[in-house]
Amino acid sequence: MDLTRAPRTVAVSELERWLEQLLVQTPDAVLAFDGDGTLWSGDVGEDTFHAAIDANLLHEEAREPLEREARAWGVPCGRTPSETARQLFDAWVAGVYPERDVCAMMAWCYGGLSVGELTEHTRLALERAALGDRLHRELEGVFELARSLGVRTLVVSASPQISVEVGAGLWGIPTEDVIAACPRIEGTRVLPELQAPVPYAEEKPRALAERVRGRPLLASFGDNVFDIELLQAARVAIAVRPKSALRRRLAELPGVLVLE
Repeated sequence: MDLTRAPRTVAVSELERWLEQLLVQTPDAVLAFDGDGTLWSGDVGEDTFHAAIDANLLHEEAREPLEREARAWGVPCGRTPSETARQLFDAWVAGVYPERDVCAMMAWCYGGLSVGELTEHTRLALERAALGDRLHRELEGVFELARSLGVRTLVVSASPQISVEVGAGLWGIPTEDVIAACPRIEGTRVLPELQAPVPYAEEKPRALAERVRGRPLLASFGDNVFDIELLQAARVAIAVRPKSALRRRLAELPGVLVLE
């Protein structure tokens, strides 16, 4: 397969045959996937967030940092932490609050909850959102191939860590191979701050490289424009049901393969 060519659409079966040839040649290689829109439809971070807001779940410990964030962007504060978080989300929808920041907020806004409480809330929220029915099943053959060859597969996502862990688990990906937006944890309690930069845009390949420590990235899979840096870091980029914003920039990815 010529990787210097213009973007082209391929069948999953063709991709699987080609990947098998390359993976046999480079057994220490890894595969990296974005989460939302790539492995499943919809956004697991938003599913978890909206369920929490609707239940007024956010803790008083998150009030001050949420209100500070709102004031910094000229967003009105609500009467409760949950209301302020909703105002910030709505500001993102309106184009006032940056996407990178809303991804971060949806990870640290659970400050004050225990890890157990957040995990249980996330599990129930994604179960109610029927995440299992939203998986992009056309990728099953790629995962079966990776398992048969013992190839490591990782998820790199700007959604919250526990939400992505739940989704990745449906694909058989262990938690240690999930790189996502992670709040700082103190003992068993979530703090209203980030542990590390959100894996968004240029932070995706940086965080992945830190995790795999020198192992080659054979292929990366993404669906949106903020996956470009992750796609560029791989030997081959694979666009899965690409959004229009990514389609407009496919020329920046020589040899990119498009799965529909």
